[in-house]
Amino acid sequence: MLNIRGIATAYGNIEALRGVDMDIEEGKVNCLLGPNGAGKTTLMMTVAGILKPHRGSIMFDGQELAGRPPSRVVASGVSLVPENRLVFAEMTVRDNLLAGAYLRLRLKREVEDDCERMFTRFPRLRERERHLAGTLSGGEQQMLAVARALMARPKLLLMDEPSLGLAPLVVEEIFRIIADLNAQGTTIFLVEQNARMALQVAHYVYLLAQGTVSFNGTPEELAEDEVIRRAYLGSA
Repeated sequence: MLNIRGIATAYGNIEALRGVDMDIEEGKVNCLLGPNGAGKTTLMMTVAGILKPHRGSIMFDGQELAGRPPSRVVASGVSLVPENRLVFAEMTVRDNLLAGAYLRLRLKREVEDDCERMFTRFPRLRERERHLAGTLSGGEQQMLAVARALMARPKLLLMDEPSLGLAPLVVEEIFRIIADLNAQGTTIFLVEQNARMALQVAHYVYLLAQGTVSFNGTPEELAEDEVIRRAYLGSA
């Protein structure tokens, strides 16, 4: 579904990605792990069109995404759930959802139906429909960020650190949501620091180190590599 070839992205003279190659398979949860500063969020923002690479290709369903603006990327079928959620704090929950469907707002009935689907999927959001997003708990804001991205009806959902800063019970709920979304047909490209939780839902894993891919394989293959297992999962 998504083919990344030779992607390099820089901040000024500092190259954060140095020729990244990846293949994101349709219908799977594809997980990207790596230490802080490895370039994981940079890659997500590059795929989403927020950052422009200075070389390389990002092909999605036969369309070149590299260098396209975010609105074109969303229209192509790719939505981002950003790190730290980034909900619109001074807007209501409903208005945040409508913002996720900004490319389809003229289709009022269709968008209203999608809002209803999100409230059915996330009942706590229905309870807080008229509340300002900034008043929600961290877990509720993460649910809202996911629902907002789904309002664009993506074929591919990019998720950047969805468990960041959340309590353990909420983290478990977020990963149940990820598994449910995938079971219902959504392809997911997941960046996550919580490697143990991520590997429970992942079908395929990439490790990123210093802007390059250092490993790719199944969770089982990762677990069989003692050096990598110790580095990412500890000694157990």
